[in-house]
Amino acid sequence: MAQPVLKLDLVSAPAPLRGPAAAVAYLLATARNGGMRVNRTKLATILYLADLRAVEHGLPPGSGVEWRRHHYGPHSLRLAEVERDLSEAEVIEVEESADPFAGHRERVIHLIDAPQTIIDAGFAKIIDDVLTEYGRLSAGQLRSLTHQTRPMQMAIERDQPEVRLDLTGGAPFPDLGSGLDRLRQWVARNPLPGDEPGGVDDLDDDLSQLADHRAEATRQLMED
Repeated sequence: MAQPVLKLDLVSAPAPLRGPAAAVAYLLATARNGGMRVNRTKLATILYLADLRAVEHGLPPGSGVEWRRHHYGPHSLRLAEVERDLSEAEVIEVEESADPFAGHRERVIHLIDAPQTIIDAGFAKIIDDVLTEYGRLSAGQLRSLTHQTRPMQMAIERDQPEVRLDLTGGAPFPDLGSGLDRLRQWVARNPLPGDEPGGVDDLDDDLSQLADHRAEATRQLMED
């Protein structure tokens, strides 16, 4: 009697998070372990301060995002994409609430799952230290603190909103976006020319005229 074939349902484990997603998840997990409440502003400012400290220690910024100056502090559009991706993966949940007296809205980020993350050990230690030092501050206090950092000060002195910040403390990076847009518009108005009229025809005529000479030369080589 044939034995029944057992079918096993194989459930593949989710791939570990890398890059900005890993940095965000690690920060949220560490904050949760410390009983800290994290909203969007607090998440961005803590990551920015961690990147800044990494650069001060001669390390690359570990968040993997680009920082720009905003009136409420350093921010990165990449973080909004990471938040969306982690929400869709059910790793985090974003709770939105409104203050009926102050009128402002707040989005608190809760870590639902504790995913595996691949993050540089040195940068993870920096996140731990920054959370220990500043994790109990309010979002407003952290925003004021980031405005005092040199990259933000350099952008403020030059009155350059939305400019890319240089975490080494130098002048903000020039934004090439407007120049590239102008170049694309010029290319659209001035398409690359095709072949020169008659150029291919002339080449074909030259090859035809030399055909007999090439045949004679080949015949002589064969006879030799």
